[in-house]
Amino acid sequence: MNIIHTPVMTNEVLSFIPNDANIAIDATLGEGGHTQLLLDKGLEVHGFDRDEAIIEKAKLRLSQEKKFYTYNQKYDNIYDSLPKQLLGNIDFMLFDLGVSMFHFKEASRGFSFSEKTSLNMALGLNDKTAYEVINNYHEDDLIEIFRKYAEIKYSKSIASAIIEKRRVKKIETTEELENIIFHATPKNLRYSNTHPATKVFQAIRIEVNDELNILERALSFLPKILKKDGVVVIISYHSLEDRIVKRYFKEYQNTKNRSSLFNVLTRHPLIPTEEEIEKNRASRSAKIRAASLV
Repeated sequence: MNIIHTPVMTNEVLSFIPNDANIAIDATLGEGGHTQLLLDKGLEVHGFDRDEAIIEKAKLRLSQEKKFYTYNQKYDNIYDSLPKQLLGNIDFMLFDLGVSMFHFKEASRGFSFSEKTSLNMALGLNDKTAYEVINNYHEDDLIEIFRKYAEIKYSKSIASAIIEKRRVKKIETTEELENIIFHATPKNLRYSNTHPATKVFQAIRIEVNDELNILERALSFLPKILKKDGVVVIISYHSLEDRIVKRYFKEYQNTKNRSSLFNVLTRHPLIPTEEEIEKNRASRSAKIRAASLV
């Protein structure tokens, strides 16, 4: 099976590219959908991704491009990995914080409970897997993860059920974990529009890949990477990510204790059109925030 990821909100992303832009960073390369659009605009693009397998897919897709460079790195390592002469000279940066369809449908790493496979959820360059989190973490740690990253009120019930099951045998597959979560969920919430395992799997994935901490570290390097008037566009898909981005831009704009670093270009986050959502359901929760370096 060969799944092609559809890039989201492409018109909105392209609208933020400065007219005189020459060099761009795609901090989350994936299969290269957004990068292709940047290359079509004549930009030199440096694409970063933590997953070596998906970089190879992007290289194959963009094999004819002469101004395309790849880096197998997490995006909080951009500052340390980019050629030094480019630091402070980047015109445009894009972060698409969503997980590629490759990981949900093709990679067989257990990102979705509808994909019956072993527990992994590693996006690449990881020091842990979902199997280790589920089978080794203390109950209190599991409760904290589910509360913090999924905002689940009955986190203790789910964590206790996991502990009970793993005392009998290790929890090895997505199917086993989904079944535990389902039966640990209050009966009145089991059949809502969103499957009760959805947010729990999201929370485990965030923990395995350290997603929120990496995002915060990556944002801190933006002023050292972008050039003056350079633009960063960030596409988030859940409130935790969006909150971090919103708070960062707010903190560094119009502060009393320091000069403003950013001019926020999106007073409110941009969301997909109804037409795009109809064509690509994966875009429905996307939000764009953008800012330029002062």
